[in-house]
Amino acid sequence: MTRLPDGDRRLLLTCRFGHAGLPLLRHAVSIQAARAGLSGGRWDDFVLAVHEAAVNAVGHGGGRGELRLWRNGTMLCCQISDDGPGAEVGMPNGAHLPSLDGTDGRGLWLIRRLSDEVAITGGAEGTVLRVSFRLPG
Repeated sequence: MTRLPDGDRRLLLTCRFGHAGLPLLRHAVSIQAARAGLSGGRWDDFVLAVHEAAVNAVGHGGGRGELRLWRNGTMLCCQISDDGPGAEVGMPNGAHLPSLDGTDGRGLWLIRRLSDEVAITGGAEGTVLRVSFRLPG
């Protein structure tokens, strides 16, 4: 599934990935985030949020995903999509900290805490998660 945002954007990275490709994906995202202007804690937060989204796509979305990374004005945005069964009704959306004895939802909770903007859509065709971070300056 590929859904791209509307409007002016500069595509920085696009790729498909599976479990074995997660380390390489994280490395490529870290390079592009630095090139876009993120540094320090904001760079760490972006790389971690994208990694958590990719891990969710692999673990809950059919074993693989697709990443699109772009700069849109003053924002660095990343979209992770998968072809899995789609977000289930009642699925944790990360709005609240999951219980300590639960096994799901911590990644989405963390993504929401780190990102400036988060959008999650899901349906029969899969799930799309988009994170956005404001760039400095």
